[in-house]
Amino acid sequence: MLSIDGPSAQVSVVPVAVGHGVAADGSLPRFELTEVELRELGCGLYGVLERFEGYLAALVGWDPECFLDPDDLATEWSAELADGTLPGLVLADKLRSRLPLGPAWVPYRPGYSWLPYAQE
Repeated sequence: MLSIDGPSAQVSVVPVAVGHGVAADGSLPRFELTEVELRELGCGLYGVLERFEGYLAALVGWDPECFLDPDDLATEWSAELADGTLPGLVLADKLRSRLPLGPAWVPYRPGYSWLPYAQE
């Protein structure tokens, strides 16, 4: 699903019949993924993300929207950015001067840094 709100766009991948239930599930029975399958799915999504450029922030996970606005990151999540407790968050390097990124941040792909994915 692609949502464009002002100067930003959000791409969401919503797995049908997996997870906590969404409207797209309809009457389909829901199934649980194992921990191994969830890790594989998360790693696969980060693999796809590595091929994109032009975004400011990205995160694979359930309901990650609150971690993607640079202004909110600077005000609401600055401690977590500094101490490295937002695993999987990918940020454009041009945000480095605006955000308090601690030493746990490492290169993700050219132009981007991240806190390595915790595979949970």
